[in-house]
Amino acid sequence: KPAYTGIHPDSIFHEPNVARYDLDLDKANAILDEAGYARGSDGMRFKLNIDFGWATAKPIAEYMKPQLKKIGIDVTVRASPDFPSWAKRISTWDFDMTVDVVFNWGDPVIGVHRTYLCNNAKKGVIWSNTQQYCNPEVDVLLEKAGQENDKQKRIALYSKAQKIIGEEVPIYFTFTVPYHTIYNHTKVGNPPQTIWGTSSPLDEIYLK
Repeated sequence: KPAYTGIHPDSIFHEPNVARYDLDLDKANAILDEAGYARGSDGMRFKLNIDFGWATAKPIAEYMKPQLKKIGIDVTVRASPDFPSWAKRISTWDFDMTVDVVFNWGDPVIGVHRTYLCNNAKKGVIWSNTQQYCNPEVDVLLEKAGQENDKQKRIALYSKAQKIIGEEVPIYFTFTVPYHTIYNHTKVGNPPQTIWGTSSPLDEIYLK
């Protein structure tokens, strides 16, 4: 499924009506011109690196290179020798762009807040607020949503937070990643079927 916010579209807290950005090369070029990034003699405005942490993310990073070249951004796809090296690079803020996967887990408090809260930009901690995004209004909305017991009020708070984040775009979401659990129903009893999947404790599964 396409993704437009930091909350999964299957979640009751997902807000579908957020800013979306259609392909418009003329507008993108105009924004860069206005920002002062003029094209050089080679047609490029500036250079940046795009990192990836695992093999399946490499094609996405490689796809970005020719696409961003169209608006004058010279991209170098930068591989890491292993996952820990990538994680260190990203968590210590030694990157320009990266391809990543962020899990929501069972509730936004667990999987979403960590990505945006100002006080969670913790250098050296992967899957924290590694992009160093900080908006005090978003902080207040997320903190209130995390403490609110009324479902409808939580939905409203997360809706407003997603609309702000959608305008400011600290992360550009592309799609959700489907995960599947394969098991032999003649051998396995009570397989994991919740949002946690095989990340659940598996303490109630048994062999037939």
